Order: sequence, then structure tokens, then C-alpha cells
Amino acid sequence: MISLSKSLTYLIILSSIFIFYSFVEAQNQPGARQNAMANSFSAIADDHWGTFYNSAGIGQLTSRGVGAFYSPSPFGMKEFATGAIAYVEPFSFGNIGVTAQTYGFELYRENSFSLSYAQNFFPNFYAGVRVKYNTLTIQNYGSDNIIGIDIGFLAQLSDVMKVGFAVVNLNRPAWGEAKDKLPQIFRGGFSYLPLKNILLGFEIEKDVRYPFNLKFGLEYNLLEMFALRFGYNNSPSKFAGGFGVSYSIFQINYAVQSHLDLGLTHLFGIDFKF
Repeated sequence: MISLSKSLTYLIILSSIFIFYSFVEAQNQPGARQNAMANSFSAIADDHWGTFYNSAGIGQLTSRGVGAFYSPSPFGMKEFATGAIAYVEPFSFGNIGVTAQTYGFELYRENSFSLSYAQNFFPNFYAGVRVKYNTLTIQNYGSDNIIGIDIGFLAQLSDVMKVGFAVVNLNRPAWGEAKDKLPQIFRGGFSYLPLKNILLGFEIEKDVRYPFNLKFGLEYNLLEMFALRFGYNNSPSKFAGGFGVSYSIFQINYAVQSHLDLGLTHLFGIDFKF
């Protein structure tokens, strides 16, 4: 009876971790610049982190880019630390992106590796696909792996406006016998350059598990080397901000997000374009 009680307690704890972590994962995506703009990035996606938001976006890149991202304590919980790296290489036949991401702690660990391809199939129109290999390890319960597929589209309507649409986990893969499905997410939005040094992003996101989420982001390049960023999304209500400092081929980025109930999340990134 004692062992059964312990097993049930352990199962309840793990279930709580899985549910909460699914929420954390949905709210804490890679890229410090993107997080500072409340992740309103499906119609921007103009750097190597773009593959996480709209795989078509990396088709815009004309130079290679690489970056590292780290959030040491999402919502004040170091157990859910998140790290990621991203790399994009342009080719004559299209652009290839590679990413790796890890999050969790010794009881629960999820890793993801992905390969993306994007190309401008028509003038000012880009399409992309991302294939992800996901692994999940739960202490004393074993591990599992699944493959997820993302797709994205992006169109440059003018010199100052773009629209984008993306689907995350198009195939809706599921973990193990319990068939716990990865979240399927639909994103659509537009970006606008009212001035040469101001970038605006607007997005509507629908995670099939949650209500619609409206996002807004702003990037203001004060100087050639310094950018300020702000953002807001409404579900859950969350404010964001941050800055970027650029010099030569590298940029250092910082973001902070404020959740009404869960507090602050700090995010850091370093990026190179060459």
C-alpha cells in the first residue's frame, strides 16, 4: 500500500510538472529579441531565430547567422531553464536552418533538434518547412521521441509591409501510450515599418489548447548600435521589453517578460551575422 501511495504521489507530481511545463514552453520561446517584442514575429522572422516562429522567414536571409539563447529561470523557476542555439546558411537553392533546444531538469527533460528549409518560390513570397526531432525523458518512467512538422509562408507586400502565416506541429505528434499531443499552434500577422528605424509587429496566435492570443511588438533603433524593444500579449496578459547592442558582426540581446501571476522572466542572447 505504501509503495502504491508513493507511486500515485509521484505520478501526480509528474502530471503537474508536465501540465505546468507545457504552459511554460508555450510562453517561453527562444530568441531574446523576439521575446522582448512579445514573440509577435510570424511576419518578421528576419533572422536565424525566425525558424521557431515562421520557417519561411529564413528564406529572406542573404548572410549566415548563428546565435545562442538562455533563460535561466522562467517565471522564477530554475527547474525550467531553457537554452537554444540556431544557425542558418544561405544557398543558391534556398536557405537551410539548424536548431537545438533543451529545457527542464533532472525529473523532466525535453530536447528538440530541427532542420529547416525555406525559399522564395515567387518574387517576394517565401515558403518554408521545419522538421523537428523531439525527445522526452521522465525520471523512473523512461523516454520517448517523436517527429513534428512546422510550415510557414511569408509575403513582402511592399517595402514597408509583410504578412506571415505559420502552423506549428502540423502533424500533431503525441508522446507515448498516453498520447499526450504536442501543442498545435496557428499564427498569422503583419509587420510594418512606419519609419526607417521603427519596426512594428502584430500577430494573432491560436494554440488549440488555449484562447486566442493577440500580440504586439515594437523595435526602435535609437542609434546604429542600440535598439529598444517593447511588446504585449493578452492571453495570458504579459508585458515585455528589452534591448540590443550591436557591434560589427555580433549583437547582444536582453529581454524581460512580466506575467501578472508568475512574475518576471529574464532572457539573454548573443548573435552573429557574417
